[in-house]
Amino acid sequence: MLGQRYEIAQLQSDFYRNQFRKILRWLVIAVFTILILVCAIIYMIVFHPADRYYANTVDGIILLMPNPK
Repeated sequence: MLGQRYEIAQLQSDFYRNQFRKILRWLVIAVFTILILVCAIIYMIVFHPADRYYANTVDGIILLMPNPK
């Protein structure tokens, strides 16, 4: 009787340990993904290209306008 309880407890322990490791692995992947996305956003904010302004004529020609400063 005691052996069966021990076996059930061991199986439950193994199950929860394996699931914890699986969730922890996904959590680490998610954290690294979030860090990469945050770095990408910071890069896009810091190294923002200069705005370019365009105008077009009635016949569809696109003209580059100088930046107002």
